Amino acid sequence: MGDILQYLSTNSADVQFFAQSHFLLVLYSEGIAAVIAVGLALVLHTNQLTPPSWSKRIRAGTQETALLVSSALLTVPSLALFSLLQPPLGLGITPAIVGLTLYGIYPVLRNTVAGLSSVDPAVMEAARGIGMGPVRRMVRIQMPLAWPVVLSGIRVSVLIMISIAAVAAIISDLGFGKPLLDGLSRLGGAGSFAQVVVGTVGPLFIAAVFEIVFVIVKRLTTPRGIRV
Repeated sequence: MGDILQYLSTNSADVQFFAQSHFLLVLYSEGIAAVIAVGLALVLHTNQLTPPSWSKRIRAGTQETALLVSSALLTVPSLALFSLLQPPLGLGITPAIVGLTLYGIYPVLRNTVAGLSSVDPAVMEAARGIGMGPVRRMVRIQMPLAWPVVLSGIRVSVLIMISIAAVAAIISDLGFGKPLLDGLSRLGGAGSFAQVVVGTVGPLFIAAVFEIVFVIVKRLTTPRGIRV
């Protein structure tokens, strides 16, 4: 325990950088993944937001294909994916964000599709009956009702990213993966165990911060009538 406290005291600036970079890496990647996933789900789910030539069968098939491809990406080992991204994108933050974004799409896409599908068709028909257009129905009725499920998908996606972001350090030197990998590479040396502990426990604090953020966001953005 003394070695860990000494490491934190001696390298406080580095630990702060690891925490900040880990948090921002996940935040930026999740933002991009959420925009892609929610946008794709909206287009593929809603009749009136797709071209008239898209039949229900084509729309459903495209939706299932998107879910299949995004779920397949989630199963690719992170070490392999980041290694494959390195030749075309080089080293640094770009391949790290691209890789994390690919991992983050599926949970958000799946929950958005599920949330939109769970809205009672009678509610949507009533909104249409009072003159609401498709976009207005989506913004005023469907998305607010589906939002808790969508937010749950974003939350799961973030938790997945927090752990995988540690592996992204092999190509970016960012986040708590940096001290973890350095400590493992010289395990048994002076201060190596402290590095491993910091690199392991650090993401837990990042996850705790995001959990607090999600509690606040859910409280502020969920319609009062459907709060659990």
